[in-house]
Amino acid sequence: MLFKKTPNKWFGRNGYNPEAIVIHITEGEFKGAKSWVKNPKSAVSYHYIINKKGKIAQIVKEKNSAWHTGIIKNPRWLFLKTHINPNLYTIGIALSGFAKDKPSLMQIVSASLLVKEIAARHNLEINEHTIIPHNAINADKNCPGPNIDIKTLIYLSRLPLT
Repeated sequence: MLFKKTPNKWFGRNGYNPEAIVIHITEGEFKGAKSWVKNPKSAVSYHYIINKKGKIAQIVKEKNSAWHTGIIKNPRWLFLKTHINPNLYTIGIALSGFAKDKPSLMQIVSASLLVKEIAARHNLEINEHTIIPHNAINADKNCPGPNIDIKTLIYLSRLPLT
């Protein structure tokens, strides 16, 4: 796993622990997405970005808060905390690519394994309340788009490793 640094983060989580994993699409290729999150003007980051071959780059350590959820608008995530920035209690995973395209099989496999690992580290159940699309926080976003099936990702993340 690659580790890339970004200035777009807060150190720590202000006393909160991760309670959910938010799935994103970068709306750009892997190289461009890594450059974008390293740019202070973007004010965007994720904990992880996964490329088409399934390679994972960690951008922000899980003990810190990445800037991935943005504005809260018409949320449908039931566990959103009132007046508390969701970046403080979520982990952001972005798949490189575009919402109009399907993610690669290797991206889905890597994402499901990463979700399983993160959930184990933070004692999270893997379900529709803890693995959510970005548009569950901001309904105006087409992120991660119609081609990333969160239910399938949840199903694969629950499979036992053999």
